[in-house]
Amino acid sequence: METRLLKKQMTAAYQYSYVRLALNYYTFFETIAENPRIPERIFHSVNRLNELLDGHFSGQDKFGGLLKLREDITHEVEIMTSYADCFQIYEYVLNRLERKFKTLPSAGSDDEAFVKRLLEFVTGTNDAPVMNGRIKQIIGQLPIRLTKQKFFSLLMEGLSVYIGSSRENLKDMMYTLRTESMTRLPKDMEHGHKELYKLLEQFRQTDYRNMTEEGFDEAMAKLTSASEELTNESGLYVMIQEIINDFCVLLLAGTEAVVDIKEEELYRSIVTDILQKFRKEDYSIGEDSFLEKFTQLEGRQEAYYERYLKIELPQERGSKDPDYIKAFNVDRLLSGSSFAELIGPESGTEQAEEEAIVDRAYLETEAGAYLKELEDIFSSSSKQVVRAIMAKVLSDLPVYFNSMDEIQAYIRGSLESCLDEAEKETCKELLEELMDYENKLV
Repeated sequence: METRLLKKQMTAAYQYSYVRLALNYYTFFETIAENPRIPERIFHSVNRLNELLDGHFSGQDKFGGLLKLREDITHEVEIMTSYADCFQIYEYVLNRLERKFKTLPSAGSDDEAFVKRLLEFVTGTNDAPVMNGRIKQIIGQLPIRLTKQKFFSLLMEGLSVYIGSSRENLKDMMYTLRTESMTRLPKDMEHGHKELYKLLEQFRQTDYRNMTEEGFDEAMAKLTSASEELTNESGLYVMIQEIINDFCVLLLAGTEAVVDIKEEELYRSIVTDILQKFRKEDYSIGEDSFLEKFTQLEGRQEAYYERYLKIELPQERGSKDPDYIKAFNVDRLLSGSSFAELIGPESGTEQAEEEAIVDRAYLETEAGAYLKELEDIFSSSSKQVVRAIMAKVLSDLPVYFNSMDEIQAYIRGSLESCLDEAEKETCKELLEELMDYENKLV
């Protein structure tokens, strides 16, 4: 790898990440200062991060500890995402019970007229990805009245799109399907989240067919509260992770970066000032002299990132060259995906596996294992929950319809097969909200 290009790219990455770290660290500090109800586990992660920053500024090698913290936060967010996915399944169930207890306005159109409206919505764009996204959203809200055999057939049809593509693509889809259908959840979900786990068990054991109005109201209130908790806490973890990612870039790119001493001192002084405030638990906004430092950062983040993007290093997939691995990981850390997986010298074999092609036999093996997992969860779940899982899975799959006629037939069949008028009205209402929201974005 050309040394001159590497130094230029690592310098731009270092400068960009240092500016962003300073800005994000202060934003996070303000968030903590303004929020009186920060969970203890968040403070535990913050303290670990602060210790690593302090050690780095004292000249210690903290890269190993930083990677461990990044790994732990990634796992914590995976747990919280799993809870959110589970609660979405039960939200689907509760939404379709609402009209059993509440008097709500009618959707106001018969099935045929509504099918026509949905098709007009689907075809109201010439952008194929947008069209496919709308189809998947509609599938996720339509009533589900499928036999297991028909559902499994549609699942296999959707997954067959991956024949001829890389195994990594199929692997990503299977991970999504498993987490969102509750077939594979983290083993330690209960750890640190006892109340959420207890609530999840309550939803698993609820008799939805014989639910009372009082039970419905209580379940909806608990679901809303849990969803807000998950959203707020996940947001804090993402903020911490983005600071960690920029810190990782500093440690990776620092040996190659060439930066003016005064510039380095400015960034360091901002970060250490915030670090001191955390240490003293002083959550005041700060003096004018401190805030004035931020005015010197204006425009730098954008300029350094543009400079970074202009420098293209040659691609060397599977290379064990330390410079390539460093550049690859820096690019991953700056990709905008907060939890992107990093690689090490041993990753060449894994990359070869990822690039292998999916054939029919491989697909049937992978899908067959997943179908068995679905069978297990279906056998222990109520009919309402099974339908919710089916809807979620079908909406996750790549679009498997070959024509608008097939889409029309699926939508019409879903509505006509649902004899529960209250559920059908709710589905229409949710789809109306979807169409209104999407149309406002256009």
